Amino acid sequence: MGRMFGRKQGGALTYLGPDTEVLGDLKAKGQVRIDGLVKGSVYVEGELEVGRTGRVEGERVEAQSVQIHGEVKADLVAGKVSLSKTARFTGTVRAQALDVEAGAVFIGQSLAGETRALEAPKEV
Repeated sequence: MGRMFGRKQGGALTYLGPDTEVLGDLKAKGQVRIDGLVKGSVYVEGELEVGRTGRVEGERVEAQSVQIHGEVKADLVAGKVSLSKTARFTGTVRAQALDVEAGAVFIGQSLAGETRALEAPKEV
């Protein structure tokens, strides 16, 4: 399992096991680990970890930091994003820091490295 279960700080932990399926948006505070399926957007005030068996298919994912070991198909906004070698990501990433391990699958585009990357594009 990822680093999340070696929790450094207190606070709530939300865990969705491998046999869990959520149809609709998920909103949580604290630390969230998804090993099941979420078909909808995910909004976390804290840390999000998508385990190897985890899948997120939605319009948007937002969190302070995101670790992906499984599959995410969504537009992603976070301060820090890490894709492990088992990760599969499809969409747009907006992050201050982006770490993609060799072997990860990344299909889409990224805007990383500046605070402005977290801002949504302005309509003309």
